[in-house]
Amino acid sequence: MSKSSGGIGSHGGLNPGDGNYKGSVRNVESLKNIKQRQVYNEVGSAISRYHAVLGVRQREIKLADLSKGTLGVHVTSDGKSEGIYLNKKYFNQTKRDIVKSTMEGYKSGWHTKTNKPMAHTVTHELAHATWNSHFTGEKYKRAGQEIKTLSARWLRDRKKTGYGKYASTNLDEFWAETVTKAVHGK
Repeated sequence: MSKSSGGIGSHGGLNPGDGNYKGSVRNVESLKNIKQRQVYNEVGSAISRYHAVLGVRQREIKLADLSKGTLGVHVTSDGKSEGIYLNKKYFNQTKRDIVKSTMEGYKSGWHTKTNKPMAHTVTHELAHATWNSHFTGEKYKRAGQEIKTLSARWLRDRKKTGYGKYASTNLDEFWAETVTKAVHGK
């Protein structure tokens, strides 16, 4: 649900000077350690769907202990994607509990509504790994200008429906939430 502009430190915490995420990333482990088989399969399906729709591969997706309230985090280091970390506590719940939590986010107006609440966080973090304002390459800077123009137009649109408040918090979250809707929307 957020991303950072710094790498993982040697003790498992984020390096100083990180971006939006002020918490820690600890006890990193493989997605294979997701306890619920149905959740593991749904996470894999969300990753595959993202790759199929956008043709972008992110191989570094792990489980980790994250700060309370954080469902996932994308880490950028030296202007490049370092990886995605999904909250171990959250993704070791039942599918029913994860869907219920996401649906509460939809109902409150925070999250952008999609057809795949189970895949929401995974897709959101994959979108951060595709583009975010901390990437330094020239193609990312050009994309950022286009995304900024789209965001400004979207923020002025009074008819937008199905998009949550999180998308309006900053440019990176606009990108991640709208891509999530594009991949799993109605």
